Amino acid sequence: MTADLQLAPEEIALLYGHDYFHGAEYGDYVEEKPALQSNFAGRLEEIKALPGVTSTSTLYEIGCAYGFFLELAQPHFAATAGIDISAAAAHHARTKLDLNVTCGNFIHDPLPFSPDVICMWDVIEHLDRPDLVLAKAGDSVSPGGYICVTTGDVGSLTARLRGPKWRMIHPPTHLHYFNSRNLARLLQRSGFEPVSTAYPPVLRTVGAMLHGAVKLRMGADRLYSLLSLLPGQGVSIPINFHDIMFMIGRKV
Repeated sequence: MTADLQLAPEEIALLYGHDYFHGAEYGDYVEEKPALQSNFAGRLEEIKALPGVTSTSTLYEIGCAYGFFLELAQPHFAATAGIDISAAAAHHARTKLDLNVTCGNFIHDPLPFSPDVICMWDVIEHLDRPDLVLAKAGDSVSPGGYICVTTGDVGSLTARLRGPKWRMIHPPTHLHYFNSRNLARLLQRSGFEPVSTAYPPVLRTVGAMLHGAVKLRMGADRLYSLLSLLPGQGVSIPINFHDIMFMIGRKV
């Protein structure tokens, strides 16, 4: 399922400025770092347990945002790097976390090495051409290497029950919506054989949930302003509607 929009790459890039991470999409991405890294830590353990992945392996992240996953992954790999379309996010990753992150377009920009693992955390739904991104990933990853993808599952029971009100449907930032079958087919077309699909819980802070539900979905800015004053905004709660899939494919 695809949003009926025609956006130039320049228009898409403009969506992901500083405001995207501080109010427009996230309440405050930096303040959510502990919860985000808790989610990333579980995914990192899954990657480290994959056959053939060792401390000599290399990892590359597409859409690395502020670099919070790469910060966790860096000690466990021989080399790590990432790319993001957001200049503000890439700047934070480079200057605050001292990570090898560039601002650019993965389709057109060269990779610093041939990675053994490529990650795309909640990124594929944002891409105007996910097919081209995965095709390049398939051409770039080392033989026997992996691609790891998380995205919403439009075929899940939650998505089907919610229909157009499903929380993951919000163009223009989310442009494409996959189910497990067509995402697996897209990976296969790109040279990857799917090896696992899981639906792990996701930690969200109380503040992030209020921002998403009250401010963004309901548009109740005044109510959100009042609720955001309540204590416990940073408390993390595991949420699992079984509509966020984590798929891993191996290069064949």
